[in-house]
Formats: sequence, C-alpha cells, structure tokens
Amino acid sequence: MESIQHTYTVQWVGPFCSYSDYRAYLSNDLTLRSDSFNIYYFEAQQDARYKWHRYVGIHKANDGIEKRLNTSHHHLKKFLDCKKLHIWIGSIADEKLQKPANIDVIETLLIRAYTDEFLTENSMKTRSNPPCSVCLINMWFDQNEEMKTYRIVRPFDDVIIYYHQNNIFKHGNLTRF
Repeated sequence: MESIQHTYTVQWVGPFCSYSDYRAYLSNDLTLRSDSFNIYYFEAQQDARYKWHRYVGIHKANDGIEKRLNTSHHHLKKFLDCKKLHIWIGSIADEKLQKPANIDVIETLLIRAYTDEFLTENSMKTRSNPPCSVCLINMWFDQNEEMKTYRIVRPFDDVIIYYHQNNIFKHGNLTRF
C-alpha cells in the first residue's frame, strides 16, 4: 500500500458571473488578497445554441492572479462577450504549500481527472498523470467568502484522489451531517 503524502485543500471563491464581478472582488480590501489565488477555472457559453467551453489554469507566481487571468488571457479573451460566464478562483489553504511544484500537481490532477468529462479548452496535460499519489479537497465559498454547504454549483468534486501505484482516480462529493 502506497501512502498519499500530498494532500491539498483548495478554497474556491465564485462563481463570478462576469469579468467585472471578478475584478470587483479582487479590488475589495475586505476580501482575501489576490496573491493568495493560484488556480482558476472558467466556463462560458455564447448562448443556449452553443456548447459550454471550460478551462482550468494556474498562476505559479504569488503576485496576484489578475496578472494571469485578465482580458488578454489566451482562452478567457475569446469568451468575455458570452452571455453566460462563470469564473472560480482557488487558493491553496495552507500558504506554506503555495509553491509552483504543488500548484502544478493540482493543475495536472484536475486536467487529467476532468478532460474526458468536460474540460474543452485544455490541450496540455490531458494525458499526463500527477507524478505521485495526491488527494485534493475542494471547499466552496461565495463572493462574500461564506462557505457553501447547500445547493452548491461547483465545477469539480469535493474530493479527488489519484493513487499513483495503481493509476486510479477516485472522486466524490461530501455530505453535511
């Protein structure tokens, strides 16, 4: 039995239903600093006649996620005029773990686990597995940073595990008790 030595908790804030909502959150002095966020996800739909486009990405530098996720972002800029846009930004809960290698492992896990299901815009890492066993716990917060426990619209499962030894992915949602 292989031990899972890499466990990360990502605190997701969203969904922001427009780019301006996302920017307003980041500029609010009462919310978490923008340099705490390293992971982002967005989905967009032109209108009901078109399919949803989904992308997950990272910003390895701790200098503000808006340096990466902005109007010139290579994928986001194509979808800024869509009727439906949802943006989530994620922060690794333990600041000591906000390192480029860990951020990269989380991105690889998310892309590999969800490419076949719904990530349409990611073309890199679609067949790469994380280099080690890893457990990711996702927590969901609204724009007021209140934890969501009911009627959560979330892009990913609450828990995602990759067991390297057997090349197995497992995922699921938690229930409140």
